[in-house]
Order: sequence, then structure tokens, then C-alpha cells
Amino acid sequence: MSVYQKEKYVSWDEVQILCRMLAARIHHDRPDLIRILAITRGGLFPAGILARELNIKLIETVGMESYNGMEQGNDVQVLKEFNQRFSHNVLVVDDLADTGRTLKELKKSLVKPVVVTLFAKPEGLSMVDYYAEEVPQDTWVRFPWDTARAYVPPLVS
Repeated sequence: MSVYQKEKYVSWDEVQILCRMLAARIHHDRPDLIRILAITRGGLFPAGILARELNIKLIETVGMESYNGMEQGNDVQVLKEFNQRFSHNVLVVDDLADTGRTLKELKKSLVKPVVVTLFAKPEGLSMVDYYAEEVPQDTWVRFPWDTARAYVPPLVS
């Protein structure tokens, strides 16, 4: 049984607008950031937009997973490690802070990271420095990279 009672659909235009808004705030507060660490897969798209808006050219990825479909797992799996040069002066980017477990696990490997997500839920709020919008804990956020006009499962699962 899913814990999600509601859905929120996010368009590509919304992603662009939210990223530009976040970039302006981050640039004002933290112009010293020179690296982006994107949490795959959801953080890839916002990371690309933020990198462009903030003129950050040093970009790395870390592969982490805590979901099995729509179910939040108990453990966070690291699927791909990141280059340790990215452990400081870094902007960590993800699409959503749900329970905060993924970010909490990642922060153990970083020195004073700045974390940005497009959306944050109440349980994940304490893990982020910047977010565009808070959504209720019982809401499943459907991002445009996961959907068409209706949900489209990936070709390979």
C-alpha cells in the first residue's frame, strides 16, 4: 500500500522557472560555489539548468537510490561513487527531498555542502539549504522526465 494520497505534476516550464529562481538566490548568497554534485537520476536535469545559470562548469554525479518504484526503501544504495575532489565547495542538486535519508547519507562524505532541491517534503526539509516549493509528505511528485501526457514506464525496468 502506497503512502501517497496525492499527486503533483510538474512541467518542463515549471522546472526551468524554479531553477532560475533558485539560481538567483544561490548566486546572491553563495557566489563561491564552483562545483555541482548531481544526485542521479532526478538531480540531473535541475543540475544542468543550475550549472548554466550559475556558470558552474565542474559537474559530477553520484548514483544513489532509496526507492523501489513508488515505495520508499529503508536503505540508501550507492550505485556510483563521486570523485572526492567534489567533497568541498559543492552545490548538491536533487529533484526532491522526501524523507531526507539520501541527502543525510551523502552529506557524511562532504565538507559543508550546500543542498538544493526543487521540492522538499516536511521530513526532508532539514537536509536542504534551498528549495523552491514545499509539498505535503503524502504527495507523489511527477516530474516531466518521468511522464508524458500520462505516466509512461521506462522501456527497461
